Amino acid sequence: MNLQSLALALLFIVAPAHSALLDDVKARVSVKDTLRGEFRQEKRIANLAKPLLASGQFVYRKQQGLLWQIEKPYASDSIITADTLIQSVNGKIIVRVDAKSQPAYSAVSRIFMALVAGDWAALEADFVITGYVDAQRWQLTLKPKAGLFASFAKTLTLTGASALQQIDIAEKNGDSTHYTLSQVRPAGALSAAEENQFLRQ
Repeated sequence: MNLQSLALALLFIVAPAHSALLDDVKARVSVKDTLRGEFRQEKRIANLAKPLLASGQFVYRKQQGLLWQIEKPYASDSIITADTLIQSVNGKIIVRVDAKSQPAYSAVSRIFMALVAGDWAALEADFVITGYVDAQRWQLTLKPKAGLFASFAKTLTLTGASALQQIDIAEKNGDSTHYTLSQVRPAGALSAAEENQFLRQ
């Protein structure tokens, strides 16, 4: 997962999360209560030759959750909160998951939103965090302590500069998922369609 060679590793600050590492990353990342951006997802399955690709846009609101809008290869909208997952296609709800009936969902949604929002305190509760910081960028490797993620994931690797840019999930079965986030910025005013999506909770 590391983007730098072993030879360059001596130039990096490598330390556990309770040191100055996380404070350094926090100082570089401007965390906002609202964010929007674009994403590209590349899912590699061990027994498939080609990755599965998807792309679209996201909007994060601290008080309302995450709107994840896939545009390619097909259109799909998902609202992710700590309590529910609502997925719709062409305005019709096709999936609704309630955390009360499926507690595992609550753990996944909490971690996913913490990743997008840069909520390091929440991530420290579930992961052992190590990494490096150099002049241009930072990288954190998160190893699950226990629970749902520990049952299937080996590591999550986060890479960024002034904002989170990449999320890499390495699974124990050999599969992996790579997210690239771009054009990350304060959300500003939401469109009527985006407002309506959040109101469907």
